[in-house]
Amino acid sequence: MFTLEEMKRIRRDFGLTYNDIHKGCKDVSISTIQKAFGGFAGNPRNDTLERLSIYFEKFVKDHASEMWDKMPRKVTYEPDEKNLFVAENGEYFTRGNLAFKVPYEEIFDRGGYTYDEYTKLELPEGMRVEVIDGYLYTMDAPNIRHQDIVMYISNVIFQFIRKNKGKCRAMVSPVDVRLEYDKGDRTVVQPDIIIVCDRDKVKDGKSVAGAPDFTLEVVSRHSRLKDMNVKMEKYRDSGVREYWIVDHYDNKIFKYDFAESDIPKVYTFADKVPMKIYDEKLIIDFVELKDYLEW
Repeated sequence: MFTLEEMKRIRRDFGLTYNDIHKGCKDVSISTIQKAFGGFAGNPRNDTLERLSIYFEKFVKDHASEMWDKMPRKVTYEPDEKNLFVAENGEYFTRGNLAFKVPYEEIFDRGGYTYDEYTKLELPEGMRVEVIDGYLYTMDAPNIRHQDIVMYISNVIFQFIRKNKGKCRAMVSPVDVRLEYDKGDRTVVQPDIIIVCDRDKVKDGKSVAGAPDFTLEVVSRHSRLKDMNVKMEKYRDSGVREYWIVDHYDNKIFKYDFAESDIPKVYTFADKVPMKIYDEKLIIDFVELKDYLEW
């Protein structure tokens, strides 16, 4: 019998969606699957784990080698992967005068969510979602190491801006960033750290209307592919000037300077990494950060 961690690893390695698992394990509800693999359930019941393990054992036996051979070199974002949003009790709710109920199957089939509709979502407690091209995607709850990295880097940025009396503003998640607010408003993301230099983009006090100058994502186990592919492309195409991906699992930092290239410069936690938007005068010392993380 597979453990839950082993099944999570198989799902991640082969790109299985919640719908894929549900199709092969119909006696486990898709809501239960999402909660188990998305970290919203502490310890699934033993009978649930047994049923899921039977599916994964069969999957590995029947399809592992075939799927490995067919895996693309570049992972692309499939907009029909709509199953990453699951409402409790099989229903989806909005707030206020527009409140209504929709079976969860229709949530998976529906695209076209706008920022306005996103703000009316009533989600299960603790769940966060982003909207990309009109589809809903859940976000992992950050662990302590993730938060330590965000806290350390954001503090260095804040102190640099304050010391130099800068006009830009650094912000940390959760802040809604509407990358396409003037083009249908169907992409709303929450980067871990952003820097905004155009105050008009935050004048409503609720969200960032347009691309930040700088974005940083600290990857989780399940966000790596999204951060490195679809989000990278969204940030680049919307006008973000600089994008960092901090992968603390592999001790790497990927730094994109979109004005120069779509190819990132790769650093490690043994490096000091300069920020291009500040003419490389703002430097994040990842050696010091690593020491901080080992507290």
